[in-house]
Amino acid sequence: MNYTIIFLWLLIILLTIILVKLLNIKKNVLFCLLCSIFIILFVLNIKQCTIAAIDGCKLWYNAVLPVTFPFLVICNLLIAYDGISLYSKLLGPLICNPLGLSKDCSFPIVASFLCGYPLGAKYSIDLWALGSINDSECQRLLNVASNVGPLFLIGSVGTALLNNTTLGYILLIANYLSVIFIGIITKKNRTLRKPLSKSSINEKKINFGQAIKNAVGNGVNTILSICGFIVIFSVIISLLKNSSYINNTFNFLENLFNIQKGTLFSIFLGSIEMTNGCNLVSNLNILLPLKLGIISFLCSFSGLSVIAQISSFINDFNISYFKYISLKLIQGIFSFIITYVLIKIIPTSVVTSSFQKTCTINSIMYLLPIFLILILTIILKIIYKLFFHSS
Repeated sequence: MNYTIIFLWLLIILLTIILVKLLNIKKNVLFCLLCSIFIILFVLNIKQCTIAAIDGCKLWYNAVLPVTFPFLVICNLLIAYDGISLYSKLLGPLICNPLGLSKDCSFPIVASFLCGYPLGAKYSIDLWALGSINDSECQRLLNVASNVGPLFLIGSVGTALLNNTTLGYILLIANYLSVIFIGIITKKNRTLRKPLSKSSINEKKINFGQAIKNAVGNGVNTILSICGFIVIFSVIISLLKNSSYINNTFNFLENLFNIQKGTLFSIFLGSIEMTNGCNLVSNLNILLPLKLGIISFLCSFSGLSVIAQISSFINDFNISYFKYISLKLIQGIFSFIITYVLIKIIPTSVVTSSFQKTCTINSIMYLLPIFLILILTIILKIIYKLFFHSS
């Protein structure tokens, strides 16, 4: 591949953008054209796309459904029986006060810390729909209650992809700290707010049968929606992986900037779909701090697939996607820095410990996320008392 092909591709893209501007083509027309191109590509690569769709279904069935669906049902029952108020009283002062959020926000944050994408965003929108938080606070909460779950980082990435559970915990710590960092930099001065009018769940007598029916129904709709996004993005990733033009373009850029082959392409795919990106980066022949830092960035940024899932929960709420994505990029960069520093200062004997050694303490180590949450919230509470508390 030579410079002429790259120049021609850039020229074609530039002329296409200019043509769209000159013709004043509406967004829906442009979107229909993109969908038509996708249909053509799907028909031309029907076997490849079918295999990718089946793989996406298997990923959803094996990794997402067993963990996420029961958690969804339990959380929906908690909301039905006013669990938000309970969490607000117990964890609100610890988690939310240092971040400048109302106490009700503790429920989506805990859900996100324990289960990960996209449940934090879902319960943030549910909280807004109940009238517990306003638009500005919901916009902030969408970024704070936004991280990868410990099961994915410790089990899928650390144990399965990197063959070292300890690395999964390093990623988990960096992920949690990056979320807290976003909460701190977006913190605004607390202002007295008028109590929002909302119907209290405590005032109603809830039938358990109806409550569990609604919880299961809501959980089924959510989990099927997540399945749809996983399948469609699996197909898109498959088409991109097997595109010779895209592969050659990234190969040229990597040779031009003297970057390890496959690094830029892996980051590109990871910015679209996080799981595929982490899998590709884990197989790269690069230094461990850089490899782990890139994975940490991809997990904190989440990718277009997760952003699309989050947008599916948003109906009437007018989210600023530019602000949301910008803060996710900042979170990803901060997570990269934390991971890179941690992997440098942690003793080599700990980092390079074998998978067999870590397996013997897996049952205990999987409780670490809960202890991390408690430790981080206590630290935040102390910082809040020392520097942000106003009498």
